[in-house]
Amino acid sequence: MKKCASCTKDLPDAALHCVFCGAKQPPAPAVQAGLAKTAFGYSANEVLDNVRGRPQPPPGPAYNPPAPFQPPSTAAYGAPQRPVPLPVAPTMPAPRPAPYVPPPPLPPPVSQPLGQPYGQGPQGGFMPSTANAKTMFVQSGPGPMPPAPSPYAPPSPYAPPSPAANAPTLIPPAPQMLTIPAPPPQARAQPMAIPAAQPPPYLSTQTASRLIRPIEPWRDGLRAWMFLWGLALLATFATPLSTSPELVFHWKVILDGEGVARLPPLLLAAIGLLSVILAFLPMPTLPRGLIATLLGVAGIAVPIALVGVPPWLTIVSMVGMLLLVPSLLARNEYRDATTARLLVTLGAIGVLLPFGLPQNDTIPLVSVIKALIDLPGSQKVGPALQLGLVVIVVMSLLAWLPAPVTGAAKLWAWLLILWALIVHIADVVLAGGVSTAVTAAPNATLASWVAGAPGAMGSAYLALVGYGLASVIGKQLE
Repeated sequence: MKKCASCTKDLPDAALHCVFCGAKQPPAPAVQAGLAKTAFGYSANEVLDNVRGRPQPPPGPAYNPPAPFQPPSTAAYGAPQRPVPLPVAPTMPAPRPAPYVPPPPLPPPVSQPLGQPYGQGPQGGFMPSTANAKTMFVQSGPGPMPPAPSPYAPPSPYAPPSPAANAPTLIPPAPQMLTIPAPPPQARAQPMAIPAAQPPPYLSTQTASRLIRPIEPWRDGLRAWMFLWGLALLATFATPLSTSPELVFHWKVILDGEGVARLPPLLLAAIGLLSVILAFLPMPTLPRGLIATLLGVAGIAVPIALVGVPPWLTIVSMVGMLLLVPSLLARNEYRDATTARLLVTLGAIGVLLPFGLPQNDTIPLVSVIKALIDLPGSQKVGPALQLGLVVIVVMSLLAWLPAPVTGAAKLWAWLLILWALIVHIADVVLAGGVSTAVTAAPNATLASWVAGAPGAMGSAYLALVGYGLASVIGKQLE
């Protein structure tokens, strides 16, 4: 121990700072390693001397318990003195400790290389001869046999192994490593070429792109619509033209007609039959779409050509409608395609152009709005239908909304396809006498909207053109 240089408190010799005042202490003088003392005041030499058995100081006097209390003697009173017996507690001999019996040695563990099947090893599959060699803890050779266990005592967990435990143990052989020959020096000098990145083999990572740009979305839908609208055309052909004064069908017009008057009913039956047949023929989507487009255009253009060429504004409106419907269907499937948006815009402009160009010093759209306001009662239905067509075409311009929003393009397309049916129902209801009209002229009352009239597109032909041309446009957008 030493004194603190500042507060004179007792500190260990090795202390560099005072634990009481924090003052720095001068370094302790160099002391021989054996004589240096620890923080508890002992040196290594003193500890070694005590361990080596230096004579210890003699023990102190043994402890003698005080004698038990004895009553005073009666000699002073003249009575003879007799020892008084004291009660002594019975003593038991100290128990003798049981002799220590060391447990029998356990058999040496057998190492098993990792990854090798059991029972295969060097030296023919047996334990090496060095298994019974002496170690630093266990002597070789069999030791003394322990006593046989009592039949009434449970088996000891340290029971010696049976003689079968000393049988030869199969050890698996060492695993054979696969060696790869080193490449020649010429190959080492050349740098390894990095393969080009390949696209993923599955489309699971391209779900978003396939959602906005599918492959042949109308492969089955085109066939279904060709079959259904073909049946509708055949049903229109089979519906009687009149029932009084005689029953007249389209085939009677074909047989009794003259010249070009036979072409419209014949064309109706031919397009319907070809549409049904081509719906079942196996062919790629692109040729099927081209054929459906040609059939629809033929059903619209041939009757117009037979009657006469209409005004150019009517032709522009019809061409715009034929372009607007397939463009809307393509926009509904190919949601990020700019081409479909441009075609929708061109078709909408073609349909709206007759309503916006001045005619006879008036704008047709303004005249329609005025008629809707001024005309009384049921006469408002006609202007309302024209204004409804304008609203549908304008709403189709929602196709410019960003993907993946469709802008309800399919809804507007089907409203345009069925617009002939909507107008036909309104006309029949306004004309009145529906039952009489159905009985007198079933074809004109029930089925004229399917094929339409010259200058008015029927729903069947517009649907064929819409889905057929949409398939052709879609193949170019894939």
